[in-house]
Amino acid sequence: MPNPAGHRRNLAPWWGLLFAIGAIGCHGAFFLSSPLQGALPWLSLSLAVLALIFLVAGLWRALGQPQVYRGKALSVVLSVIAVLAIGLTAFAFVSARKLPSSIAAPQVGQRIPDFSLSDTSGKRLSLGQLLAASPGSPAPKAVLLIFYRGYW
Repeated sequence: MPNPAGHRRNLAPWWGLLFAIGAIGCHGAFFLSSPLQGALPWLSLSLAVLALIFLVAGLWRALGQPQVYRGKALSVVLSVIAVLAIGLTAFAFVSARKLPSSIAAPQVGQRIPDFSLSDTSGKRLSLGQLLAASPGSPAPKAVLLIFYRGYW
């Protein structure tokens, strides 16, 4: 149904929001172990730049030509939401570059040197003690160690 006032829809802010959500989605896809995992941060950054282009075009239309394009308030609201999403994407992109490299981290199946830690009661327990045979029971074949990679 045509608009009687002759106003056209301004779809650029909607496209900008869609690309901004896609940029955040790329960060979520990073944890799914996709084959192109190294390219996902750059794809996310590219989608964020594309979103910015559409947002600027949409705001230019809404604020510069209000007699032609309708939805000035909606364009501003969508742009603010999308800019917040783009800011989150940029923060994640920059923060990911500060993480330490995992090249020297132990690999699955690799033997690690003996170490000792305190258990829940405060008693020191070493890896060698865990792998040693206790009287009446065979020695365990493995110990599961979980390393959480982080930046503290």
